[in-house]
Amino acid sequence: MLQTLYRSMSGRLLALLLCLTVSGCVAPLLVGAQSQLMWALLKPLVGFDPNEVNLFENSLVKDRMTALLGDENYNTALRLLKTADELQQEGPLFFVLSRYSPIPEVAEQAGFVWNSDTNQMAVTLISGGAPKVFAEQVLKDNLPVVPSWPTALQPVMAAAKDPQAQLKQAADQALGSAVSGATGLVQQQADSLVNGAQTAVEQQVERSVSGAAGTVQQSIRVP
Repeated sequence: MLQTLYRSMSGRLLALLLCLTVSGCVAPLLVGAQSQLMWALLKPLVGFDPNEVNLFENSLVKDRMTALLGDENYNTALRLLKTADELQQEGPLFFVLSRYSPIPEVAEQAGFVWNSDTNQMAVTLISGGAPKVFAEQVLKDNLPVVPSWPTALQPVMAAAKDPQAQLKQAADQALGSAVSGATGLVQQQADSLVNGAQTAVEQQVERSVSGAAGTVQQSIRVP
């Protein structure tokens, strides 16, 4: 009885060891563990400044970003991402977006995205109106998974592919600022005119009342 049980357990242990030595078995286990670690790292930090919590210094993030981007692109991405002030979440996407200038000649932005559904890390670098996308290779049904981007980044990437759209965006922003400034100036001038007219009327009324009172007093004093 004990010998039979021993043989059964030995067979199961042997099968498990054989499975662990095969990359097809090891990879899903490692990916699953890596995904859980990333979730445990990022989820509590949503809403926090990534610079204050040293997000990009954590080895779980830094090692993968360095492998994905290479040293030069990593340094560029890090320089831009340090202008961000919040780690955000949209559905399964955890992301950090740097500040953005819509002027094509100086347009630079970086976006860091980790998809918790696929455990795919992706980074986009936009410089001079041309976006570069770096994404970890993830397969689903033997097909490459296309990286997903948060809603806040999609218009920026679309505009980056079209310099005319960037110019229009910059012009719209400049026009909006000009209209806002002009409206404020007109309002100030209108307020000044109204206040001035009101003051003039009040002064005229006071003079008229004062003059009428003086006339009445003089009339009363006449015998």
